[in-house]
Amino acid sequence: MPRGTSVRHPLAGLTRDFHKIGPLDAPVPPWMSAELDQHAAQVCEGIVSGGAELTANTLGTYLHGFLDGCLERGWDSEDASYDWETLRILAICRLAKDRGFVR
Repeated sequence: MPRGTSVRHPLAGLTRDFHKIGPLDAPVPPWMSAELDQHAAQVCEGIVSGGAELTANTLGTYLHGFLDGCLERGWDSEDASYDWETLRILAICRLAKDRGFVR
């Protein structure tokens, strides 16, 4: 079986869902690529600066905390196109795929 997170892992499910609205495997416009790279770097820095290693679990925990914060602020993914929150989530999903945490 290939390495990666189980399809039942929340990170895998969200990555699959967000793949429908964002180009996780395909080339992206330069502006979006730069945004996703910047978000991914900030996410990695946030995780490792606290002394943790970047793993599927730490990335999943980060993602859950981020989503909780979004929902507390009233963010609704149905109302947004490529807003800051959506780009951050896409960057996390892309990072998970690039690191082999999800298939």
